[in-house]
Amino acid sequence: MPTIQIRTDDKTKTASAALFDKLGITMSEAINLFLRQSVMRGGIPFTLTLTEGQEPNAGILENEFLIDALKRYKSVNLKDYYDIAKIEPFLRALETVDSKKSMRITLQEKAAKVRLNFKGKDYVLDYNFEEADNVFILARKDDKLFVKDCKLSNILETLGSF
Repeated sequence: MPTIQIRTDDKTKTASAALFDKLGITMSEAINLFLRQSVMRGGIPFTLTLTEGQEPNAGILENEFLIDALKRYKSVNLKDYYDIAKIEPFLRALETVDSKKSMRITLQEKAAKVRLNFKGKDYVLDYNFEEADNVFILARKDDKLFVKDCKLSNILETLGSF
């Protein structure tokens, strides 16, 4: 098997090694994932952008709930890879919801679900990759189940309307 050597600064190496350790993969496995995805997609497997005012290391992978979900996905499905790019718009939209302490993310092949408590009420948000701009929000009230669909940009407003 061929060997690849790369050069990077100490800070990047330390931070990425810590991140990959949390994800349960080695640096070598992470680089191989990057290379395989690059070949499969015919280019860089993620968008190279930086939101104005955002620090470069303040990405969605620092989300402890996502890291936990990735570990569970890996152990349950016996797969080493999950395409974060598919749920990135959903995770960005969730940044507007101030319920991060009560959030639990569950990853599936074609969807992601988030359980959260918002203003004292429990909700499930269902995001299907095939309907990338829509979210279904489920809530229970008086032993009845209510479902609303909304655009990613309206999650906070829709939660407030229940």
